[in-house]
Amino acid sequence: MILYLSIYSIIISIVIAIHNWSINKNALLLSGIFIIFSTYSLAHYFSSESSSPFWVAIFYSNFSPLWYLPGPFLYFYTRNTLTDKSIFYTWKDYLHLLPFLIQFANMYFYIFSPFQNKLEVAKLIIQDLNNIKYFGGGVLYPPVVAIISRPVLVIIYSIASAFLFFRSDHFKIKIRQYRFVRIWIFVLITTIFIIATSYFILTLLLFETTVSRGLIQFKPAHIVSGIAFFLLPTILFVFFPNIVYGMPIVLDKKSKNIKKNRLENFHDPLIETTDRILAYLKKDKPFLKEKFDIADIAENLDIPKHHIAYCFSILLNMKFTAYRSKLRVDYAKELLDQGTSETLSMDGIGTQSGFSSRSGFFATFKAETGMTPTQYLEQKAFK
Repeated sequence: MILYLSIYSIIISIVIAIHNWSINKNALLLSGIFIIFSTYSLAHYFSSESSSPFWVAIFYSNFSPLWYLPGPFLYFYTRNTLTDKSIFYTWKDYLHLLPFLIQFANMYFYIFSPFQNKLEVAKLIIQDLNNIKYFGGGVLYPPVVAIISRPVLVIIYSIASAFLFFRSDHFKIKIRQYRFVRIWIFVLITTIFIIATSYFILTLLLFETTVSRGLIQFKPAHIVSGIAFFLLPTILFVFFPNIVYGMPIVLDKKSKNIKKNRLENFHDPLIETTDRILAYLKKDKPFLKEKFDIADIAENLDIPKHHIAYCFSILLNMKFTAYRSKLRVDYAKELLDQGTSETLSMDGIGTQSGFSSRSGFFATFKAETGMTPTQYLEQKAFK
């Protein structure tokens, strides 16, 4: 079961990253947490349940430097979501990557050693699981240090993330998006803390007694991690689809007259930003360009992409693409009402309205109005 759940988690995490990274790069941190933990689960699965030296050689220790990243990623994700920051915004953030770099240096010669050597180590582990304590280690410290430090580091970062979370002032803000994000962060931190603690207990077991495959398989770390990393991405998609927008607490840089106590009055911080976007769309009509998208708004108005996505999906209750289609159809209707069809073909009207093709123009126009542009003209003629 762990094998399939881990693979599922990796696939869903990749989808989350691909779908959301352009709007909010913090989604990469979230996907990274899921993917790395899933590779950790796969390493445990193949080490304790597989009889294939090939797969044990692939997963055993080769990914171990990555297993030092979920803790920092969780901390950065929590902090950045609560403060609306980017992934790494000060040089001090990079210091959190030191454990990863140290472990990479420690395992460098093993990671890049001939695969045949790894197969020999894999055979020893399959023969006796207790050999994990002694083989496949690095040059700076023995395997026992790496095995214990990984879950301990995640536990420490989980506690630090919880400290940030409960110190946040956002509990006072009664905005729906804030409530969703708070619940999600609490679920994420709690789940990862439980998983790391389970793995830590499992690690202690490795060094306290003679370990068998059957003993490892029935320990809660496998069950908890498998279920958790099946449920977390699924819960994110089903119950928290707006998490990608984060907590848009940064006020519009160009709205200098907004008082700092706005948030204390439970006023959504991006209402003025929404007004700026709508004013820009109405005045400059950038939607008439065929390739107009969120990135154009972000560049012209100096607004983060995830703020723009929030404004449309949460405050306007409409996806950006749907709103863009509506604006283009409204403009096309204006052209038709003005009699432009007498001097310009339907294809030309569609092109002037921002559509890339006649079929796209007709399909979108009908979806918005219930009739094609031609039918719209015919209806006007009978009035």
